[in-house]
Amino acid sequence: MNTLDDWLRWQENLFLSAIKLGLERIRSVAGRMDLLQLPVPVITVGGTNGKGSTCAMLTQILRQQGYKVGTYTSPHLMRYNERIAIDGGPLTDTAICTAFAAIDKARDDINLTYFEFGTLAAVWSFLQARVDVMVLEVGLGGRLDACNLWDADVAIITSIGIDHVEWLGDNREAIGREKAGIMRAGRPIVCGDPQPPASIASEAARIGAQLLQYGQDFSSEGIPQPALKGDVQLRNAACVVTALQQLQNRLPVSAEAIASGLACVTLAGRMQRVHNDPELILDVAHNPEAAKELAGWLKKNPVDGKISAIFSILADKDIVGVVETLAMHMDEWHLVPLASNRSMSVEALSEKMRAAGVQTPIHTHPDFQSAWNVASFSAGKQDRVVAFGSFLVVSGMLETLVPQQR
Repeated sequence: MNTLDDWLRWQENLFLSAIKLGLERIRSVAGRMDLLQLPVPVITVGGTNGKGSTCAMLTQILRQQGYKVGTYTSPHLMRYNERIAIDGGPLTDTAICTAFAAIDKARDDINLTYFEFGTLAAVWSFLQARVDVMVLEVGLGGRLDACNLWDADVAIITSIGIDHVEWLGDNREAIGREKAGIMRAGRPIVCGDPQPPASIASEAARIGAQLLQYGQDFSSEGIPQPALKGDVQLRNAACVVTALQQLQNRLPVSAEAIASGLACVTLAGRMQRVHNDPELILDVAHNPEAAKELAGWLKKNPVDGKISAIFSILADKDIVGVVETLAMHMDEWHLVPLASNRSMSVEALSEKMRAAGVQTPIHTHPDFQSAWNVASFSAGKQDRVVAFGSFLVVSGMLETLVPQQR
């Protein structure tokens, strides 16, 4: 393979299933690469919503303190390189290709998934760069996710909602049990869900993890307001500060670093304003819990004019739950098809929305450029456009507005 795109296309076809949970494959290859025991602290972040924001806050605070930070997140918005960052900057194509080549040599006859390749590439690259700390975002669930190969010195579960039911279960107790898999005996686990399922506490007790529960063991009182929009971000920040307190012996962090890190943290696609006149907000709300946060922000930050939605969502998501939550805030909808094997036609999406009770106008478009042209042309200075749903909506809008970022 000569380019990063070559490697990624090859990886997508190497494994028969896009998602195959389990740690046996990645453990075998990591052992061959001497990656099983890591010499630096590891912070693992799981949960249904808020993982990306939490990782961004952790990274920024630790950087403000002067630490070299390796951060692994998913999915990416514009470029694959975003997933593997050192001190907030994505790795180069060359660096990632070098990591992939090392993994391919070590794996021999073991087939790895796309996500397993990326996870190993991140950890291997972080060790090559001699980072001081690794922040690893769980991709799916927790117990069987590739990031769970490594024992977290402190783990965070941001929230527990209904998502990925085909993999994790269709109720919060089952999903909580899967996410609790990132806990370790004798080590702290910080839970930010204000009303967690009982499975979180029972799993912590079963294995002997040190559970720190929001609302019981810590709160957001006295936590500096982070720069990210939304009420939930203060709770995410409280989780971050609590987790870092557990590492004070190994990674001391000052109050000044916490305040400055939270004040300057940024993250694309989280109630992000990217255009004025009309105002355009981008958000990756793709499940009912995230939709509630977006709805809450819209209610607290009204506009005098109308609100138009540019919307699309993958077929395996709770479409009705998302649409019902936000329908009352939208005066019209602009639907765009998504380039994914998990997508649905805009006609089918429109039918689901009508069945969910949407009575405002629904327009369909062939692409994001067309949707933005129509929505922005009909919008006045007092109006707002909100593009939300799948991560592919945010990336599609960013590509439309700033095509040179492709």
